[in-house]
Formats: sequence, structure tokens, C-alpha cells
Amino acid sequence: MLRLLLIGFGNVGQELVRLLFADKVIFKGFNPENFILNGITTRNHGSLFDAHGLKGREVLQYFEQKRQFKADCPGFTNRSAEELLFESDYDVLVELSSLDLENKAYSTTQRIEQALRLGKHVVTANKGPLAFHYQKLKKLAAEQNRQLLFESTVMDGTPIFTLFRNSLKGTEVVEFSGILNSTTNLLLSEMEKGLTPEQALDQARKLGVVEADADHDLQGWDAALKTAILCNVFFDTQMDPFSIPRDSFDRISTENIKLALHAKKRWKFIVHGARESAEVGLEQVTTDHPFFNIQGTSNILQIQAKNLANLMIVQDKPTITDTAYGVINDLLEILQKKE
Repeated sequence: MLRLLLIGFGNVGQELVRLLFADKVIFKGFNPENFILNGITTRNHGSLFDAHGLKGREVLQYFEQKRQFKADCPGFTNRSAEELLFESDYDVLVELSSLDLENKAYSTTQRIEQALRLGKHVVTANKGPLAFHYQKLKKLAAEQNRQLLFESTVMDGTPIFTLFRNSLKGTEVVEFSGILNSTTNLLLSEMEKGLTPEQALDQARKLGVVEADADHDLQGWDAALKTAILCNVFFDTQMDPFSIPRDSFDRISTENIKLALHAKKRWKFIVHGARESAEVGLEQVTTDHPFFNIQGTSNILQIQAKNLANLMIVQDKPTITDTAYGVINDLLEILQKKE
């Protein structure tokens, strides 16, 4: 059994709780009775803690109605995130707080370090710590003999890192490329239909796929962070996301889109990564390119490894459930090794 402390209660956190406390088992081999949600702490919306376990359905219903936790919510506490982190009983810190790009995810990284030093496992969907501080966190987790898992940081929970750890042991990744930002890929698809960039962005916001700060998507930061994480893991390095050249979505127009289509090409926001280099940029691809038909919110990752054919992983129109499943997959891996 795993006791969970959840930091952050945005869309992913809420979906995770919904899945943990669903009426029926949604994923094969996933028994909700193996997990106890001891605490939820948020930056601005209140916190909860119950050493015997929170009632997830009631918590979710309360939050959906009031959009914050107040004193009348069962389990309400005035204890800070730091107090819960240091003083409460839990086995796994589930870190789902929002990205702090400007400060290189310093606070989130510090919380993860503290949890590891306290002998806790960590699961996170926050890209910042793994992009900026991967080597430091990896070393600390190894020293503490604890697991640090982050499947949901890239491609919404598609098992990229599980595949790398378990199925690519006998080879070496040489380089990779892909479409990793759902928002800009959706914008390009909508602009092909004649929408202006502003109209396409409004459509993306309605679908809930835009970062809280849209510039994280439009200025290539989301893609750069994911590229850095892939470089860090595949090449066992420490790539600085701020050093990755980024293209801006602002330079594309509906006219550019039309001209490309007329030439039987499409614009795509594509990442490239290798041991010594990485970049994020707008490129035109032809009809025979594997990225040509990746439309809407879909993603693709192409991996070139030594002595193997190119491996391509396509994620077709992911939802928030896919991201939450990545967290569940990580929790199941911790539970399996604990048993």
C-alpha cells in the first residue's frame, strides 16, 4: 500500500483523484485499495490532510463546486506545504504543481530534494525540475535508494521513459526528433482551415490545451523543456533549456500556411535533440514525411538508435486522462518494486 501526498490540484491532480476513486477499476492491474490519499496541498486554494485517508470523491465534488478548500471541507488544514512535506506520514510525494520557468523551477526542485532526503519516493508531471536539475535529482534519488519517476512530463504519459529503461537497454540513442507541443500543432491545424492565429488560440483554450501562460507554448518553452528532459535521460547529460534555440510561433501567418499547402507541404513545430545539440523550430514538411499527418493535438516522437530501425511513437489526440495515467503508471511501478 502507498500513502500519497499530492502537491498541486490543477487539471492533472483532479483527474488523478477521479481515477483513484472511480466506481470501477479503469486500468488493468490498478487496484485503488493499494493507494491512500493522505494529503492535498495547493498554493492558493487551501490544503487537506487526513492520516487515515481523504475521501476522494467528496474532496473532488467539494472542489468542483467551490474551486478551493475551505474550513468546512473534511480534512481541511492550515498546515503549509512545507509542514506537510516534513511532518506528515506518506510514502510518495506526487508533485503536480505549476511550472516556474523564470526561476528554473527552484522551489519545486527543492521540495523534491527534501522528499527524497526524507526517504520518500517522488512522482512528478512538472517539467521544470527534470529539465533544469535532472542530474542532481537523479544522483540524490540513487543515494537515497528511492525512485524518481516522471512519465507524464513528455507526451502526456505515453510510456517513453519506461520504454527507454526497459526495452532499449542494449542500444544507444543517437538522436531524436518530434512534435511534442499539442497546442502549437493544434494551432497549425486550425489555421489550415482558415482561422487566424488569434482564432486558433481561442479554439485551443476552449479545448483546455493551452498552458496557463500561453507564451510557454507560443515561444517554444514547453517544447524546449521536453527536449531538454529527453536529452537528459537519453544521453545522461544536463541540457540547459535556456540554451536551446527556439523558434517563435509569432512568425507564422495564415498566408504562410496557405502557401505551404499549395506546395503540398505543411508547417510543423519540430524539436531535434542529440548528445551535443538541440533545437525547437518551425519547419515545412512534405507529404512523405512521417510528421506530415500528425494533426490537431496529436504528438509524435522519432528515435534513432544504434543498429536499429527508426522507432516512431505516435500519440493520437491525448486527453487529460492520458497525463493522469502516466502518474498512475509511475505509482504502479513504485508499488510493484515495494512488494
